[in-house]
Amino acid sequence: MDVMDFMLVNREQREQKMLAWAYVGLWVFVTAFLWAPSRDGLEGIYALAVFIPLLLVLPWRKPDLQEYGGWFTGIALAYAGWSLLSGFWGGDVGYLFLQWLILAIWLAGVAWVLQKKSMDWDIFLRWFVLIGAVTALVNIAVFYWSHPLAARMEGITIARAPTLVGQVYGAVVLIGILLSWRTDCFKCALGLSLACIPALAALGLSQSRGPLLSLVLVLFIGLLWLRPGWKILLVQVCAALLGVLVIALVFPLDQLLLGRGASFRDQIWLDVIQQMQANPALFLWGTGMSEATDIQTSIGEYHHAHNAWLDIAYRTGVIGASLAMIHLGLLLWSARRYLQLAPLTLWLIYGCGCLFVDSRSLFWEIDVKWLLYWIPAGLLAASLMPRKTLPVRTRLNG
Repeated sequence: MDVMDFMLVNREQREQKMLAWAYVGLWVFVTAFLWAPSRDGLEGIYALAVFIPLLLVLPWRKPDLQEYGGWFTGIALAYAGWSLLSGFWGGDVGYLFLQWLILAIWLAGVAWVLQKKSMDWDIFLRWFVLIGAVTALVNIAVFYWSHPLAARMEGITIARAPTLVGQVYGAVVLIGILLSWRTDCFKCALGLSLACIPALAALGLSQSRGPLLSLVLVLFIGLLWLRPGWKILLVQVCAALLGVLVIALVFPLDQLLLGRGASFRDQIWLDVIQQMQANPALFLWGTGMSEATDIQTSIGEYHHAHNAWLDIAYRTGVIGASLAMIHLGLLLWSARRYLQLAPLTLWLIYGCGCLFVDSRSLFWEIDVKWLLYWIPAGLLAASLMPRKTLPVRTRLNG
């Protein structure tokens, strides 16, 4: 065996080892959004489970757009690249370059992993729902051990704020119900529905209206798309009506749903839009990205625009917002015909709905908005790419 053959064998062996590592790491990282104790902990899990093994492989391979997520990844990184470029007038390029690299490794890496090793989505998503049910029970028990039942539930994981709790467990409920609609086994569908109850309770106790409304709208879309069996649908509708009745008797719904109004979001949005309208340059390429994200409004200073899409436009202008919308539109348009990918597609739509009333720019550190956008977007893009049929390699000549 000559030197080139030896190097080739070593490279292939390294890739196989890193592939096995990253495949397991992908499961660990995605579920870690449910149990990681902090954002720093989640970033550490990502580094060990996904980033490091893929960093040892991807930069040393010949770039292949199809293996790395095709135009889905290309457009996403173009948006991220423009956001990085805006750091030159926003004031923080170094931090943004690291975020670009983190996102690039995720999008290209998950596509490469799923090109090489197929994923059983039903098993993967069922584990996600089961882990979500367990962590929801733990969160509820820990929080209400020292708080009254009327208090808005806060989390003990990366989803600390009530709104984030609602967003995370709304995603768990959505996926569980969609899986129950896809199975022909009534007992399995009933079991999945029951597994959603703790997450649904956490969503309700968080008193988060945005995630709840997004969940209802996306379930309606899923109902039209998947057309579930009437038996499981009847059970779920009756259970939902019973749950609403219980909540109405226990909690003052008028105060929970209407008392907080728009939580100043309408004024924040109006002020941000007016600032952009007053400055054509700001409208075109934005204020620029930086690690500090505070926005000054007429009613005070806020960390972000409380609307991810508006926040993108404010910081990266029409250029950045257009690239982000093109990425989303391309993904949804391409996925519309793939019924087997409906849970991932609807997960992404749910996330977009949540991000419409909360969050900062999508190009940012790993936190809950990754679970709402970049996780389903990356998994969906990887699943939409046609898998290559690799030729059988013959033994290398010695």
